[in-house]
Amino acid sequence: MSETGPILPRQPGPDDASRYAALANAFARAERAVVLTHDNPDPDAIASAAGLGFLIEQAAGIPAVVTFGGIIGRAENRVLIETVGVPFERMEGFEFRPGDAFALVDAQPGAGNNSVPEDARLAVVIDHHPPLEVPRRAAYHDVRESYGACATMIVELLRAGGLEPNRALATALFYGIQSETLDLGREATDPDVEASIHLYPRVDFDALSRVRHARAPRALFRSLHEALERAWHRGGVVFVPAGALAYPDLVAQLADFFLRVQGVEWVMAIGRYGNDLLVSVRADRPGAHAGEWVRQIVERRGPAGGHGQMAGARVHVAGRSDAEVEELIEDLFARLGALAGVADRPRRPLLERRAADATGSGEAEA
Repeated sequence: MSETGPILPRQPGPDDASRYAALANAFARAERAVVLTHDNPDPDAIASAAGLGFLIEQAAGIPAVVTFGGIIGRAENRVLIETVGVPFERMEGFEFRPGDAFALVDAQPGAGNNSVPEDARLAVVIDHHPPLEVPRRAAYHDVRESYGACATMIVELLRAGGLEPNRALATALFYGIQSETLDLGREATDPDVEASIHLYPRVDFDALSRVRHARAPRALFRSLHEALERAWHRGGVVFVPAGALAYPDLVAQLADFFLRVQGVEWVMAIGRYGNDLLVSVRADRPGAHAGEWVRQIVERRGPAGGHGQMAGARVHVAGRSDAEVEELIEDLFARLGALAGVADRPRRPLLERRAADATGSGEAEA
C-alpha cells in the first residue's frame, strides 16, 4: 500500500466503464444468471457472490440466483449470509434451465475447488487468485491477483455502473475485504483500501458486529482443544493435525488461530472431512509463497493453490486405511518442513510445559 499519504478512492475511469459494459454484454442471450463461488465459501466469496448477483441483475436486466457447493459451517459465515439477505442455494439438487448462464466468482475453472458443471455456459469469471493455465471459456474473464480481495473487484464494478448497494450488501462487501486481508494487513493493496473507504459510510455496524462476534458452536472449541493438544512445531513452523472436522472451513479457522502464536512464521493445519483431507497453510512473513509451496507439497494428489500468505488443498483419501492416512499427513508436514528449512530442527509439542507446571505454578510456553 502507498506510504506517501492518505489514500482516497479514485474515481472510476474508462477501463472500469469498459469492464462494466463487457460484463453486461456477457449475458446478452441469457435468461437467468447462476452465480457460483468456490466450495465451502468464505466471507470474501459470500460477499462477492451476493454483490455479483446484484450487479448482474442491474447491469444485464435478468434475474440472478446465487449458489455454492459444499457447506457453510463457520458461525461468522452463517451470520454473514443472514445479514446480506440474499438467498444462497446449494448446488446439490439445483435445477438448471436451458437459458442459464454461469458466473464464477472468487474461483477459476479447472481449480478443482468449485462445482461449476463441465458443460455449463460460462459467461463470467472474476477472481483474485493467480491465473491458471487453462482455456478461457468465459466471455468476460477478469483475474487480477494483485487484489487482496475479490470483493474489491465487485465494488469497483458497482462504482463503474453507478450502482448503490443497500446497507446489508455494503456491510457484507466491507467484511469480505476485511476478513480476506486481515483488516487490510495481509496482502492488501491500494484498491482494497479504496474500496473499504468507499463502503465505510454505508456499513451497518450493528450487523457487522454480529458477524464478527457470532456465537460459535461447541464443536469449534472441542476441535480447538484437541488441536492445541496435538499441535507441534519445528522452530517457527507449526503443524496442526486437526483430526476429524465438524465442518470443512474449520481447518482454515484453525490455521488462522495458530498463526497468532508468538514467533510463528508458518502454519499447516490438516483435518479430515468425509473422504477428503483438507489442508490449510498460512504464513506471516513478507515474500512468502504459500500458494506455490502447497502445490509442490500436494503435487498431483489433489487441487491446491492460493496466495503468498494463505493457501489450501484437498486430497481424496477414500479407501485408505487410518494408518495410510496418518502416513500421508506426516509426509505433507515433512514437505513443508523441508521447504521452510526446519527439517533438521527438533520436533516439539507446541505447548511445552515447565517443570513447575506439575505443581500448578508454571505457565505454558510456545
